[in-house]
Amino acid sequence: MPVLIKGSFTLSFKSFYASDIHGSEMLWRKFINSAAFYGVEVLIMGGDVAGKAVVPIVSRNTSFYAPAVTGEQAFTEDQLPALERRIRDLGLYPYRMHVDELAAVEQDQGKKDALFLQIMKETLERWLRLAEERLHGKGVRIYVMLGNDDEPTLREVLASSPLVVDPEDRTVELGEGFQMLSCGFANPTPWHSPREMSEEELQRHFENLVSKLEDPARSIFNLHVPPIRKAIDTAPVIDENLSPVIQGGSILMGPAGSEAVRALIEKYQPLVALHGHILESRGTVKIGKTVCINPGSAYGEGVLHGALFELDKIKGLKRYQLTSG
Repeated sequence: MPVLIKGSFTLSFKSFYASDIHGSEMLWRKFINSAAFYGVEVLIMGGDVAGKAVVPIVSRNTSFYAPAVTGEQAFTEDQLPALERRIRDLGLYPYRMHVDELAAVEQDQGKKDALFLQIMKETLERWLRLAEERLHGKGVRIYVMLGNDDEPTLREVLASSPLVVDPEDRTVELGEGFQMLSCGFANPTPWHSPREMSEEELQRHFENLVSKLEDPARSIFNLHVPPIRKAIDTAPVIDENLSPVIQGGSILMGPAGSEAVRALIEKYQPLVALHGHILESRGTVKIGKTVCINPGSAYGEGVLHGALFELDKIKGLKRYQLTSG
């Protein structure tokens, strides 16, 4: 008969979830350090990992300039590592180039797009190596998903990691009989981001994912977009010029979540639904028995918003809380 040794098994495990770091290297470091800081076995990144802009660091004669962030302040070559780190922590991509190269790139949209994609890939590769260096052999599982703002080809970079797992389009076994399904696509947005689906497409996609689960009611739904018309999906209303609508002297707010996500949660009642996408709507709500969590994002401020939750084989969702750090 099997022998049970004290301390050799557990019926529960803790996870940390964060989303929407949008290229901030400071937040990526905080995210991978969260495993040790919070004492968790599972790390989950819910999408929108890439930055949104390249900051040229232009060489002219013997000096360097980053006009987009520092104006006409001149830097020596020895000062560049600190400047580049500052730029990366803001969620931007520093790139050294000569003034002539900058002029050539600015005049060619194809070259600009290719350079941006190249830097995104190189940055994510470096991030994954950092995660491998710090978490290898620590018994921590790390899942990283793209969001709607991320270029689809970045999935190839995720697939190259021996440690980090891309959970999209597969059923992930979290342990103790719990499974996770994941989708980083969004319903249509005013910005026409790279990874969007219609509500009808999302509904069909979700049903296909759920069909692979053994028990949806004992699962985690890792869905980048929150359910519509809940407190965790409120965002500024945007006009046809992509500017916030002002009403009564204040920015008008309205629902920006997904009908398909809400219908899915109402139908299958998973233990937990993890969301991001709407940076301003940090909070937790319940849809039936399901706890829906959006930790929000303050990536521009260098603050990592996240959520801790513990799953217990007998009790299901044992506890959860929002975090900041």
